[in-house]
Amino acid sequence: MGAWTSAPNWLAKGPAIVVGGLAILLLVTRGRRHRFKTYDELDSSENRGWIAFELAGKGTPPGSYLLGFFSFLTIFLTGFQTPYAMLAWAGLALSIVWGVVNAQYPVDDEFDQ
Repeated sequence: MGAWTSAPNWLAKGPAIVVGGLAILLLVTRGRRHRFKTYDELDSSENRGWIAFELAGKGTPPGSYLLGFFSFLTIFLTGFQTPYAMLAWAGLALSIVWGVVNAQYPVDDEFDQ
């Protein structure tokens, strides 16, 4: 809305700094919960990677990819380097961090393929 109404740049940059700060704070405080084993540490029955969990819908929280898509769409519509796109870039960073820190991959459970 700010790009269409020619709102002042500080109106977009202020919330972008806040949302970007929240993304950094979330990444620092929560980090990643689960680490994957190396290829040598896996049994032959456990030979699966994070992509198998993502494709099965058992990795990142529901809606993470949808939020990322609409963030990118907003960046595309407002322009990649405009001050108004900064809030969309911060939202994209927050959605990526949210998906990374809340990803839950089964460690010992049997994985249905």
